[in-house]
Amino acid sequence: MNRRLIFFAGLMTSVIGAVIGLAVAEMAAPNFESQFYRDPHRRYAIAGAVAGALIGMGQESVRQLKQQQEQQEKFQSTSHGRAAQGRQIK
Repeated sequence: MNRRLIFFAGLMTSVIGAVIGLAVAEMAAPNFESQFYRDPHRRYAIAGAVAGALIGMGQESVRQLKQQQEQQEKFQSTSHGRAAQGRQIK
C-alpha cells in the first residue's frame, strides 16, 4: 500500500473536517456564559479534523486494498484460464 497517498488523503480530509467543524461551531454557538461554552470553535475544529483524517485514511486504505484484490483476481483468472486452455489443446 502507498503510505504517502494514505497520509495525503488523511491530511486533505482533516482540513475539510476542520472547516466543517468551524462551520458547525459558528452555526451552533450557544448563548451560555459558562467557560465550557465560551469558545467551541477550537474543540469543533479539532474534532472535525480528527474525524476527517480517520475517514480519509480509512477510505483510501480500502480503495487501495480493493485495487490490489482486483489485480490479484485478474492475474489468477488469466493464469487459470491459460492453464485450462493448455489442457484442452493437448
